[in-house]
Amino acid sequence: MKMRKTTSLIIALALCFTLVVAWFAWSAFHAAPRIAAENLRGAGFAISAAIEQVIAAGPSLQPLARYASPDIAYFALIDQRGSIGFHTNPALIGQSASDKDWAAISSDGISEQRIQLGTGEEVYLLRTRIHPGHKEYLLVLALHTYRADAVIRRAATGVAIVLGLLSVLWGMTAVMVLMLRREERHRRELARRAELARLGEMGAVMAHEIRNPLAGIKGFAQLVETASTVEQAHVYAGKIVSQSLRMEGLVNDLLLFARDDHGERRTTDLAALAEECIDLLRNEAQEQGVTIELSAEGRIEASVVPERIVQMLLNLMKNALQAMPDGGAMKVELRRDNKTARMIVSDNGAGIAPEHLDHIFEPFWTSKATGTGLGLALCRNVADEHGGSLQVESGVGRGTVCTVTLPLMRA
Repeated sequence: MKMRKTTSLIIALALCFTLVVAWFAWSAFHAAPRIAAENLRGAGFAISAAIEQVIAAGPSLQPLARYASPDIAYFALIDQRGSIGFHTNPALIGQSASDKDWAAISSDGISEQRIQLGTGEEVYLLRTRIHPGHKEYLLVLALHTYRADAVIRRAATGVAIVLGLLSVLWGMTAVMVLMLRREERHRRELARRAELARLGEMGAVMAHEIRNPLAGIKGFAQLVETASTVEQAHVYAGKIVSQSLRMEGLVNDLLLFARDDHGERRTTDLAALAEECIDLLRNEAQEQGVTIELSAEGRIEASVVPERIVQMLLNLMKNALQAMPDGGAMKVELRRDNKTARMIVSDNGAGIAPEHLDHIFEPFWTSKATGTGLGLALCRNVADEHGGSLQVESGVGRGTVCTVTLPLMRA
């Protein structure tokens, strides 16, 4: 589910980026012809004003022969009689101009169009009236368009580059999505193999742990058949019950460890749960000569599954009792620490060897002669389910301290 959300997020981000970049590129490309036309019009009016000033500064049109600009293809001045007073091609000066030049002028005195010359070049043709001094001329100005059209070419190139980059982006996105999906499949395969290995390990442990009590039950049952007195049969029956309870405990531990339905969370006083666990173990502790001391900082509430917290605390306290077979002291403390609650179960028993500390949370690992090795693994699972943690500190001859941290209820 998490991988699917990650993939959807990557695709959504790539799509948003594509839409934004494509919109900017299209806007620039769509505006390029208008910008090019405005550049040509601005250049035409600037050159028209310059030509008008040159004419006004002298008594004749001859100085125009020295006026040049890289943007000009050609220009001509036509007087009101239709005669060409000046042309960049001197051979045309004095000839009659076409009537269409004056006729092309609109009411605002301007005519703009693109035409193709005999050389095949497309130019921008501007016709406008100028008034140097008290005279009036029709200025026919043809400008090269390659500089203005560079805006369009750059916009087209930009669109092509953007499309290329977007193609690369989507290619990388596709590769990333494929890699994520492959990683997800690989992860699932590893999880499946790990689960199969775990099931195999669980089956081996169950076979080993169940076979021993079954052998005992079988042997004592055979002895019951041959018992000579009722008292002997009664002793053998008690052994059978003991072995049956051992098998029942093993099955219960396995069911609790593999349980998926964790139950409904409720607002619960953790101190009350600790007192409940202590009451359940009080008689067993007294028989071993172990004293249990509870220390709680008032009422500490958390949103938990009470049954799971009781299971966790009972496991931790039973471990403490097993570490003190010849008596000792167990402390159960509940503290409030900022936004978390800390439940501490400590004992002054034999402690855990340093080389064993790295394995105590591994399922089915145990250093005891009997047991399934699921106790601390189950405790850590319960802490993780509630968004907390479990830490164990121990040393040989120094006892063990188990600290469970759980988030408190928000005010």
